[in-house]
Amino acid sequence: MMADNESKQLDRSGRTKFIMLMIFVVGGAAILSGGLAYGANTAGGDTATTGLIAGIGAGLLLIGAIGGWLYRPGGPRWIVDPKEPGRRDRLQAQRARQLSILPALSLIFMGQAIGAIDHVLAGDVRWVDGIRLIVPVLYAWVTALIVMGWDRGSLANKRFLEDELTQALRARSMIMAFFVLMGGATLSLGLGLWRPEVGIVSLPFVLAAAGASAGLRFAWLFREAGRDE
Repeated sequence: MMADNESKQLDRSGRTKFIMLMIFVVGGAAILSGGLAYGANTAGGDTATTGLIAGIGAGLLLIGAIGGWLYRPGGPRWIVDPKEPGRRDRLQAQRARQLSILPALSLIFMGQAIGAIDHVLAGDVRWVDGIRLIVPVLYAWVTALIVMGWDRGSLANKRFLEDELTQALRARSMIMAFFVLMGGATLSLGLGLWRPEVGIVSLPFVLAAAGASAGLRFAWLFREAGRDE
């Protein structure tokens, strides 16, 4: 009876997630189309605003598309058979998926941030340029918090997500991120000695790369550990 109730609860949860993700797809496509239409109809071509709007739409569309495929009806995440691994395994697998997707989104927004560099270097910094540089850094912070187990979901399910394997993967992932951060900061210092403004602008990319490396390393090690079992 308890297994049946759990299966029904997971079924409702999967249906709700799928609907929300389809809303992301539709909303992202609408925002992306609106951004492109705005750029096409704006005199002089406001490429910064167009890029920001289109980037947000593309990000939402990508999140919805990837998540929708994972939670598609009849897929492995729609209904979980009680005989399959329990809640601990599901939550750990979900964390690995998050750490695979978030770095990809961070890289997408890093591409959007490249367009803001010219304005920053020219001294013509607009609010939209600040947002385009900050967003990849925010994704890097979210990724790092999930790896460390300090995000809301990890804290709420700490007894399922904290074990010896997680601690080992976390240590190896953060060591790699530390070296990426050190190497990137050293490069930024060198650029700053050459041109101070270039060194400062490169820092968001260094932070985004460090966060992405931590997430991707954790997800890859988790999958490799699963193959060894």
